[in-house]
Amino acid sequence: MTESDKEQAAEANRLNFYDQTDDVVNEVPATTDVDEAVEAITAHINKYDVPDELEKK
Repeated sequence: MTESDKEQAAEANRLNFYDQTDDVVNEVPATTDVDEAVEAITAHINKYDVPDELEKK
């Protein structure tokens, strides 16, 4: 591992602490119902998305 790789790994580990959520990842059965998958990911995005008007610029 080069020095640059070590620095990038350390930075990635540091940034992981900024992304704390209360989500729990569970194993779920695979589904072929695309609508269910789209609904789930949309709900997740909407839960954590900050409206453009409230984002710091």
